[in-house]
Amino acid sequence: MLSYLNDVLGLAAKESPWPDAQRLPLYLRGDRKYATLTVDDTELLVLYTEQSGFSLPAFQKQLKKLREYWPGSVVLCFERLSAYQRKALIEQRLSFIVPGSQIYLPCMGVVLQERMMPEQKKLTHLSAGAQFLLLHLLYQKTAEPMSKVGLSRQIGTSGMNVTRGVQELSNAGLVKTERTGRCDYVSLLYFGRQAYEKASPYLTSPVLKRIFVKGGDDSLELPLSGETALAEMTMLNPPAVTCKAIGKRQYRDIQNSLELVDPAWSIEQDYTELEIWKYDPQPLARRNLVDVISLAVSLSAQTDERVQLAIDEMLEGYKW
Repeated sequence: MLSYLNDVLGLAAKESPWPDAQRLPLYLRGDRKYATLTVDDTELLVLYTEQSGFSLPAFQKQLKKLREYWPGSVVLCFERLSAYQRKALIEQRLSFIVPGSQIYLPCMGVVLQERMMPEQKKLTHLSAGAQFLLLHLLYQKTAEPMSKVGLSRQIGTSGMNVTRGVQELSNAGLVKTERTGRCDYVSLLYFGRQAYEKASPYLTSPVLKRIFVKGGDDSLELPLSGETALAEMTMLNPPAVTCKAIGKRQYRDIQNSLELVDPAWSIEQDYTELEIWKYDPQPLARRNLVDVISLAVSLSAQTDERVQLAIDEMLEGYKW
């Protein structure tokens, strides 16, 4: 406690045993420890006690007896206190110290509370919203800063969601923000293939789950995805079953009209593999194909060497 007071208050506080402690009645001693604390020219009596065995009503009665032995101010010292317990002590104007947390000494006009900011977790991956925002910025292929308000309108989401996404991207070292007038402007720190490589450690597959639904290629007007899209962009042979992608919100709107299929029990291959994505793939799609980066990330867990070689081919051939 002593070092805490000196560090926080910047005073040469001194502590010494209280010799009169042995004269106290047994019920005032118990397992408690007393000491005198000198701060500047003020002497205080410190009572070290445990939170678990402390009773505020009982202490109020004991304090009257304790003042017969110590007429000055008494300070309670706890290792820890809940917010409720602190509030109760403050309401009774009882001085207390919680080392490393709070000092309440109304007798000296000292009220200090350390407000500890929660430790920021290290960013390991981008949220779906932040990833979508990053892809939108990257595909614009411009170094011109974009306002948060403009981004909100372009991608069709709230300003709050854009702010959260920008904060994530900033924490990942992918964007910077500048304030001009009343608007915040966002711009990428990297562009093209370099931006993709810098972002790769934080990118995750947009695919929530894969299902199979009744109907062939033309049954759903959705962008091609998976190995079907990869085959369109490379020399990879297309899969027997067409794969398409849909955002989770868009899927909820049509799911009741879809008939699920179990490929293991279907003789005919008149069905479509449907990937349900965390974000809507349609705004980023080109030529009825999902965007290159989302496609690469969605297939990154594939162990088939042919698929991995095709992903490399696709990324190399893309005009960043």
